[in-house]
Amino acid sequence: MSPAQRHQRRDLIAGLRTLAAFLDSHSQVPVPRYRTVRVSVHTLYDTDATTEAEAIAEVGRVAALLGVTPTIQRGHHVACATFGAVCYEALHVTHAAMARIQALDSYRDAITLDETEGA
Repeated sequence: MSPAQRHQRRDLIAGLRTLAAFLDSHSQVPVPRYRTVRVSVHTLYDTDATTEAEAIAEVGRVAALLGVTPTIQRGHHVACATFGAVCYEALHVTHAAMARIQALDSYRDAITLDETEGA
C-alpha cells in the first residue's frame, strides 16, 4: 500500500469514527430509518486494478477477505458484508452492463408525460 493510500485509508476511518461519535452525542440528528448505509469501493477506480478482468478479480479477493461469496447480476459483480446497518461493498460494473444502462437511458427524452399539477 502506497503512502497516499495509507493516508486516504486513515482519513476514511477517522471520518467514520467522527461521524459515529457525532451521531451518538446528537440524538436529535436523524439517521436513515429503513436503509443501510453503504461504503462502496469501486474496484476499477479505488484499487490498483487497471483492467476489467483485474477489477472483477479484485471483487473476488475482497469477498474472500470479508468471508462472503460475491454475487454477479447482469454484469454487476458485488462483494458485500454488513455490520449492523452499515454495508461495506466492493463492486465492479462491467463495460457491457454500463453500455446496456446507457442504451436504455438514451430513450429518456423520447417520451414526454403530460404534467398534472399536484401529482
